[in-house]
Amino acid sequence: AIATTARPYAYIKFDMVIQRRRKDFVDPTSRQNTTKLNQDLADIQSIMKRNINEVLNRGEKLEHVSHISNNLVAESKKFKWGAKKLSWQAMLNQYGPIVAAGVFVVFVLYMKFFW
Repeated sequence: AIATTARPYAYIKFDMVIQRRRKDFVDPTSRQNTTKLNQDLADIQSIMKRNINEVLNRGEKLEHVSHISNNLVAESKKFKWGAKKLSWQAMLNQYGPIVAAGVFVVFVLYMKFFW
């Protein structure tokens, strides 16, 4: 029944691999097949261990990136404060002399007329 079942097109290429593997493990009691099966299981276990180690390393890297981003936020706040301070200084340099001259004129007029 399985051999006559229609297979999807994408499955056709993979089907050859599955059929080859099936022939390799037809008799599970033979010594060669048991050895092959144990070897395949050991390979799968080593791959899974490697994947788990990579995931753990990725977690450490994410913690490092999180630390860097927190530092970046703190530095950006300092930069924002510095930019505001610089903006006020620029405005003071631009309009300060005009305001000082105006205050001086008002003071001189006050002294002349009301003193």
